[in-house]
Amino acid sequence: MEDLADQIAHLCLEKYNKLGKNGKPSEKEWTVLSGIVLKKKDNSLTLVALATGTKCLGKLDLINTKIYEEGCRLSDSHAEILVRRAFLRYLYEQINFLLSDSKSDVFTIDDQKKIKINDKISFHFFTSQTPCGDCSIFLKEEFYEDDAPPAKIIKCDYNNRVETIESNTDKKEKQIIKDIYRTGAKCIKSEKCQDLHLPGINYHVVGPLRTKPGRGNPTLSLSCSDKMAKWNLLGVQGSLLSILIPPIKMETIVVGGNSPFSLEAMERGLYKRFNEKVHKLKIVQSKLYFKQQKNSERKHPCPSSIIWCAVRNRDTEVAVEGRKQGATKKKKGSNLLITRRALFEMFLQTCDKYQHPDCNIRHPKKITYLDCKMWSKNYQSLWNTLKSGSFCAWPSKPIWLQTFVL
Repeated sequence: MEDLADQIAHLCLEKYNKLGKNGKPSEKEWTVLSGIVLKKKDNSLTLVALATGTKCLGKLDLINTKIYEEGCRLSDSHAEILVRRAFLRYLYEQINFLLSDSKSDVFTIDDQKKIKINDKISFHFFTSQTPCGDCSIFLKEEFYEDDAPPAKIIKCDYNNRVETIESNTDKKEKQIIKDIYRTGAKCIKSEKCQDLHLPGINYHVVGPLRTKPGRGNPTLSLSCSDKMAKWNLLGVQGSLLSILIPPIKMETIVVGGNSPFSLEAMERGLYKRFNEKVHKLKIVQSKLYFKQQKNSERKHPCPSSIIWCAVRNRDTEVAVEGRKQGATKKKKGSNLLITRRALFEMFLQTCDKYQHPDCNIRHPKKITYLDCKMWSKNYQSLWNTLKSGSFCAWPSKPIWLQTFVL
């Protein structure tokens, strides 16, 4: 598994190094790198999506988004979120290869004319550091040769129980934990458990859903830990693609080396904190690491993002403040190809080609983005079930962000 982790990390780091300088951090800036790798039947590995990013629009920025063409600005530009959107572009192109009688690395059509995922392929996710939110909260360990009791961190689950997690302690060598690694992500207000903000290990609780960090202007975007947990339950394809294809779930999560990492925290953040029978990911840290990650020299987050995917046209884009670099509100038609509007357009164009009863979207040119998502009945049913249980505090997106038409 470690060899596979390093191979996955190597593909992502190698591709990043080959990209141009545009969008990359300066010497004093840092960023996060994420990638998605396809493992084929013959065990060969292919990078299919890559992204960098650290930024997120605040609530006030989202309100100002109304001056732009609807569905054309990204609220969340963390690398993990951008790479998933780039992956959706890749999937749409693979579907269209299939519908054009070309070979697809991912899909095939069965005897019932349904799109299926090819046998014995899998997808693997790389991120240069642990995702923000619950996955990033864990104990800092310092070892002492005394009889001090093991430290504890408060844990809240979704059955209104409050528990404590004991640090793993060797009987021969006691340990004292002075502090925990912290996240800037804040517990959402509807959660019953909130951070205590006490010194040391009692600064955070673990378990609650969180919104991404934002200084002064709070964000509405959920942490990467929470979003990745949702993908682990529902698949990364989202509601629109669920109308066309089966769920796609990551098999492995690889975290880059030379950064704080806790397998226990990753497992907790991505599935163990939810009382569901979930897809249990393989989680491992690679030896290879991303040199542009946060460190003592790189203290400022890079304001721009790079988005790349393995498609034929416009495979690389650079984003700033949720829109294509250089784009303005007066310059329409120059939008990122991973926005809601662009992906919605790809979906409707694909529906026009894919003649199947399960993909019978009526009046596609007039239907809103939100109404179209509601056509994915199986996906929405499962999501509503989850939101009535473990994800009961999950907030809804502002309705005006989703009610646009093309």
